[in-house]
Amino acid sequence: MMTGSPSRNADARYRQAWHVDFSSALENKTGKYFIGRDIIDNNRDVISTVHYWRRAAGVNEEVKSSLGLDTGFKAELRLMSVLGFNPLPTIGRGGRCVHLDPHSVIHAGLRPHDIVLCHDLGPISHPDLYNSWIANLYKHAYAKICAVKPEIVFVSRFSSDEFARLYGALPRTRVVYPPVRKEMSSAKASPVEGVSSSFILTVGSLGHRKNQATMIQAYARSRLHAEGVSYILCGARETGFEQVERVAAETPGVRILDYVTDGQLTWLYAHARAFALASRLEGFGVPVAEAINSDLMPIVTRDSVLFEVAGPNAIAVDCDDLGSISRGMDEALGMGEEEKGHRLAEMKLSLDRFSQASFRTSWRELLTAEG
Repeated sequence: MMTGSPSRNADARYRQAWHVDFSSALENKTGKYFIGRDIIDNNRDVISTVHYWRRAAGVNEEVKSSLGLDTGFKAELRLMSVLGFNPLPTIGRGGRCVHLDPHSVIHAGLRPHDIVLCHDLGPISHPDLYNSWIANLYKHAYAKICAVKPEIVFVSRFSSDEFARLYGALPRTRVVYPPVRKEMSSAKASPVEGVSSSFILTVGSLGHRKNQATMIQAYARSRLHAEGVSYILCGARETGFEQVERVAAETPGVRILDYVTDGQLTWLYAHARAFALASRLEGFGVPVAEAINSDLMPIVTRDSVLFEVAGPNAIAVDCDDLGSISRGMDEALGMGEEEKGHRLAEMKLSLDRFSQASFRTSWRELLTAEG
């Protein structure tokens, strides 16, 4: 089994072969961060350096956002967008590079033998859900990717199909599903103060993209609060979080948690009665996989990557329809234990796609293939 420790038998021709651009770690500590971290941890023996924007680090060194690099990173990305992406020279590097987010191909250069990890096409397909400079940034990045034609790794079949729809097929693409975080299997459950024993749970960044304001309104329509069922949400803040917090404050039974530890998140999964994520846009759906692992019936957006993760036994809803989401919540809480157990068992059969072992093997093959 492959581990994160350097292999004594690593083939010398691959050792020190890769640079990794992990600039996304400076602005995002959610799914993108954990995927990038695991890729690096699992393949330290074939990675030479890790780059965080304008700073290169040794592969065994982690650069934290608290160092202040994130401020310059965001400012320079915005500046590049405003000035046409040419105010700064690209960073020169020898060897091959793994870009852990498409935007780094702009400041770090791009070659055909590089690898680009694509999480979603949201800034292109749904620019209204992002700041305009971010949408412009990714438009430029994907144009460069299409011109150079590196290998692209997608985190879902949904994102792969969306890329093909928008840009056409490129010669080297594949899907590697992200793993359920290893912290979730080892964290000791820690109760969350003030959370009742009967609640629906949503995990994901708060904002327009994740659609929590609509889900809160659907919860209010369901009248579950009158039956003693509350609605708990947790996640980082992103564009549109102010509306989510405002609607939550106006709705009895809703509580948005501040930062939760892995132990608290484990406890929330273990004690919730159902999981809801009727998102407008996702690149991948790890929280849904985590919920299924915790025996929670998921309520997810129909015809989305969330449905790709959960499969036909999940409760599928229209993310723009309050009635559809409200009925989904009622269905999840009213489902009999026998039916729920059968449907969860079917969903769990496909969760091997999100195992650490599968993820580790797939990326190992990518990074040790002949360049």
